[in-house]
Amino acid sequence: MIACPYCSTIQPVNHLNTGRLTPCPGCRALLRSDVFKAFLRRTDQGERAENADRHGEAQCFYHAGKKAVVPCNACGRLLCAVCRIELDGQNLCVSCLQAGKDNRKISALQHRRTLYDSIALNLAFWPMMMIFPTLLTAPAALYYTVRHWRTPSYILPRTHLKNILALLLAAGQITGWVIFVVIKLGR
Repeated sequence: MIACPYCSTIQPVNHLNTGRLTPCPGCRALLRSDVFKAFLRRTDQGERAENADRHGEAQCFYHAGKKAVVPCNACGRLLCAVCRIELDGQNLCVSCLQAGKDNRKISALQHRRTLYDSIALNLAFWPMMMIFPTLLTAPAALYYTVRHWRTPSYILPRTHLKNILALLLAAGQITGWVIFVVIKLGR
């Protein structure tokens, strides 16, 4: 809604579009708040873009002639139902969404996902071909498996199969090295 520029108190709806100065409920500063009717309208998710037929009806910034239903929470541009993008309870326009994605300011957008189960499996499997790197990679695979067991793996659900395989391979390699060292030292 509309916040007081002095104390940030949200102004009641009955203080909007009165045409006169009204006192802020928080700091008693005199304010006049004039907004488009589209600013106050609640919309359904499935609402279609309608034409702005009546004189004085707010129009979409991107689609002239289409009725504005909400303002962008970032820049304030009025948006029709087609342009409105709802993300984390905020309405954004395409420009603000793209700018937030490019600047990495919108935390709800995931830019990439690290697949720790794949890292652990690769650390456990591929060095077995050369034996000696497993001295370093087996503990690393074990670390990645245990440390990131509950880390969300991907947008789509995945099983723990790779983690289990990496855990078994790494444990087997470490056990093999322990047995090898015990045998060599026992002679």
